[in-house]
Amino acid sequence: MTSERLAAWRQGFSHDRALLIIGLGVAISLLGDLTLYVVLPTHTKAAGIALADVGLMLSANRLIRIVINGPAGVLIERVPRRRMLVPALFIGALSSLLYTIPGFWTLLIGRLLWGTAWAGVWLGASTMVLDLAPRERRGRYIGRLQMWFFIGSGGAALIGGVLTDWLGYSPALRVCSAITFGAALMWLLLLPETRPVRPAHPASGHAAVDGGAEYIGTWRSSLLPLGTAVALLGVNWLIFIGFLGATLPLLLEQRIGETILLIGLVIPLASFTGGLYAANQVLGLIASPLSGWISDRTGNRWLLASGALALGVVALALTATGFGAVIVLATMLGAAATSVLQTQVMTLVGDYAPHGQQGRVLGVINTVGDIGSAAGPLLAYALLPVIDLSGIFWLATGLIALCLPWTVWISARESRRMAALRV
Repeated sequence: MTSERLAAWRQGFSHDRALLIIGLGVAISLLGDLTLYVVLPTHTKAAGIALADVGLMLSANRLIRIVINGPAGVLIERVPRRRMLVPALFIGALSSLLYTIPGFWTLLIGRLLWGTAWAGVWLGASTMVLDLAPRERRGRYIGRLQMWFFIGSGGAALIGGVLTDWLGYSPALRVCSAITFGAALMWLLLLPETRPVRPAHPASGHAAVDGGAEYIGTWRSSLLPLGTAVALLGVNWLIFIGFLGATLPLLLEQRIGETILLIGLVIPLASFTGGLYAANQVLGLIASPLSGWISDRTGNRWLLASGALALGVVALALTATGFGAVIVLATMLGAAATSVLQTQVMTLVGDYAPHGQQGRVLGVINTVGDIGSAAGPLLAYALLPVIDLSGIFWLATGLIALCLPWTVWISARESRRMAALRV
């Protein structure tokens, strides 16, 4: 098949098939990164670094994205989407391969490369989904992308933990790299181009479509709710990805033990950590599309965001105080809260950003999120000698609780404003 015929064939894909290809690539891209999150705190010797370096390594990919998210967001508006996504996934596969070479600098370079790759993968995939999504189904489309993110996060954590216990640190990451290279080849062959040709027209039923975005009000009236959405993503990533994600292996080791006896089976810590992370992501992949569907039906994204914050307060308070099964329950509640909140925030970007400018708004919102998630591991490991894990999660509980009244007020304000616009 010639390249022209292959491109024409791709462009005939339905929305469902296009979303499947986009989501599958996003999910596989996370394999090396999530494996590192699960095993690095307990495999520092194999990685060739000190325990004090773990916070930096788990934050480096986000630190580089603070610089490149903005330019990448503008770039994705101006170039065909494939030109960003396909090379980004190849770079992601290369980064996982670098993790297998012990040493501070090789691991740091790999993390910086992964940060660059993920900026292209996530901003590009999010923009593609907004290209495809008509307004009345935007929550469901974003929810499906988030579902694939959680499938990737959970599956990668489980696979990475099991592979590490079975093969060892470096061989496991080599397998992760090979799988990611395979996903990059899939995108090269199958990923359709979704960049709109006639932005003013509604989306059709095929992958090469015009955008369906409808901008709510004016920039002036939208700045406050859009700024709130940006801040919520930053706090969400600071706490649930930064604090909890970076300290989960230590939390389980401290509150449960180095081995876990479950139904008569002795499970090593890395495998249990990966399994728990995977279970949490299963909750996320259910909650994300469900919350997207509910928000499309009700039209009230902010009410769901407020509920997610309230659930997050409960989850973090249990994390600060619990042991054993309570810790497992707390992390699962936190997974549900963060998935709903992230889905609603990303959908709100599509609601409020002018069509054709979603890329730059996604760049800003992901920059703020990356600042939070990069600061999380650094702050958590810096505070550990001072206030221990319980103190860190009480601090996190307070931060989430402070966001709740403001979000409830924004919810009421936007409901009144939207009702006035419909009159």
